[in-house]
Amino acid sequence: MALTTAYSGAPAGRMPFDNAFGFTFSQPFQHESDFTPANHRVPKVNDEQPIFVDNKSGRALTYSQIRADSLALASGLLSLPNLDPTEIKKLPPTPSCPQGPEIAPVVLIQLPNCLPFAPILLGTFASGFTATLVSPALTADEVAWILQNAKPRVIITATACLEAMKAAIGKQEGDRSFWNGVPVFTVDAVNDTYPLVFSGQSNPQDWRQLLQAKRKPSVQPNQRLNEQQAKARTAVILWSSGTSGRSKGVLLSHHALNFASASLWHDADYYPPSGPQRWLGFAPFYHVFGLCNVFLLGIAAGARVFIMQGFKLPDMLEGIRKRQITYVHMSPPVAVMLAKAEVVEEYAKRDPKTGRNGFSSVVGAVTGGAPLGHEVVVQVYKRCGFRIRLGYGLSETCSTALQRGLGEREMGEQAGDTGLPHWGVEVMIASGEGYATKEGEKTPAAGVDVEGEVLVKAPGLMSAYLPVGLFLGAKPDMSVTNEALTADGWFRTGDVGALCKAGRLRITDRLKELIKVRAYQVAPAELEAVLCSSESVGDAGVVGVYDDDEATEWPRAFVVPAGGKGNKSRADLEKLAVELKELVEKRTAKYKWLVGGIVFIDQVPKSPSGKILRRLLKSGAEGTKGVEIKLYEKKKRSAKL
Repeated sequence: MALTTAYSGAPAGRMPFDNAFGFTFSQPFQHESDFTPANHRVPKVNDEQPIFVDNKSGRALTYSQIRADSLALASGLLSLPNLDPTEIKKLPPTPSCPQGPEIAPVVLIQLPNCLPFAPILLGTFASGFTATLVSPALTADEVAWILQNAKPRVIITATACLEAMKAAIGKQEGDRSFWNGVPVFTVDAVNDTYPLVFSGQSNPQDWRQLLQAKRKPSVQPNQRLNEQQAKARTAVILWSSGTSGRSKGVLLSHHALNFASASLWHDADYYPPSGPQRWLGFAPFYHVFGLCNVFLLGIAAGARVFIMQGFKLPDMLEGIRKRQITYVHMSPPVAVMLAKAEVVEEYAKRDPKTGRNGFSSVVGAVTGGAPLGHEVVVQVYKRCGFRIRLGYGLSETCSTALQRGLGEREMGEQAGDTGLPHWGVEVMIASGEGYATKEGEKTPAAGVDVEGEVLVKAPGLMSAYLPVGLFLGAKPDMSVTNEALTADGWFRTGDVGALCKAGRLRITDRLKELIKVRAYQVAPAELEAVLCSSESVGDAGVVGVYDDDEATEWPRAFVVPAGGKGNKSRADLEKLAVELKELVEKRTAKYKWLVGGIVFIDQVPKSPSGKILRRLLKSGAEGTKGVEIKLYEKKKRSAKL
């Protein structure tokens, strides 16, 4: 039925309430239910079925071993001194969590994709503690901000990140006794031989010491949480950049994660091909896309996930062919590589006798995290033989919408759309006439095909943003959460879009100023603060510039040199550009670097209130065309992402 207002989707049906560990291992898709259509039922996952396989070494983690080791690790965490999962920090009620979000003591996990990630994260869930996932790419300053706000009681980090972690801990002011007492465990992600037998003779920081706990597990498989607990208890804190320039902690409950798995599987129209699902696990598990679409769903659906610690196009291509991958989860730049990179041709060419190629096992693919042009989707379909569907979601909403269908006809019909809302997800376009601010009010919807802010409502919504300073004893500041959630329970995405008569979502712009670099968010204000920390900079403004070839935005800085631009030669500006390049590289993760270059100008355009007019910087308005200096040479495609 055609829409009459810009509202699409429907409230969720029935779902069990459970700890995320319990739900994931409950074989949730074995029987028909509100979230498992009859043709999506999964045969019983056998105990010895491999789930996670190291793509390089072939070492495998079976279903039963993940479960057993997760419980062992939970026991290890519970045996640590002064740690009690019932020591709950409760926040005031929010529109998405009326009972008030709850945070258990936090376990910080900073790892690339690797086999140990499974028992470590799932063991944290099983123990009753709250996990927070941190990118291994972050600098010490960025990690220090997370430490300050999450105040983890246990840290598990990759050995390659240990020095930065120590530096971040050293930056914490006050309460040295607390930080000196936080146990830090390490995972040698490159050389770890898990799940092979561990002798127990290595250094006491090795994460496998947590598997050696002698006590009986304090949690049992499928231990249930009641409805209120499952909705309120925070399972994981993810980190999302905000326009304030600092990352924000996104609180996702156990029920939110379980709903995300159920919602994704309900709409998994790629199932069943012949045999179980076979996926490549190169989308980072610490990112909401990889966490929900690959890691958690892979276990619940009994898929076989071939883990890759990092992305290299040749490795991905060979992995698809060798492992007979059935469905591919990727970011938009990977899609661009599939469409254009020369190395793909070897895998795309078809056998004249069988008509098959290196991608013939692939039923379809999904991309998320950033926009992708329809032309690229068509190119991949014609070249490789499978359709890439566009998905839409955020850390705050998990997976929200997805294009349906796997064939050429659906691909053409849905050009420019981001698909229909997932099962149990409601999407509305705000009319612009205001938002509900108190109980009983309703946020008005726009008309069909009318652009406005995209609003989302679902059990998978975040319960709140982590209040800054919460663990320092301050009264919880819920203002950021209250700005993001309307009184009637809608999350304000900051994206601009429209709904067509068929209910499909189309994203057209962003209200927020975030720059989307591949699947990552970069806050302009953060980079501006780094640049302005230099005595050589008088002012700075940062915007994103879109690169068609790479299907991503890059940060570009507009800088006013201290003392003005007029008295500096080209050589002076080039020297300053190098200094600023090195400053940004030292202070931020690689995806935040100024690949879009630096433009030296006389004045950053601002409104009377002092807000930077980024649209003028983007459009090249008068006064913003200065001396442009490239900082990075574009590399030939087909190497690393």
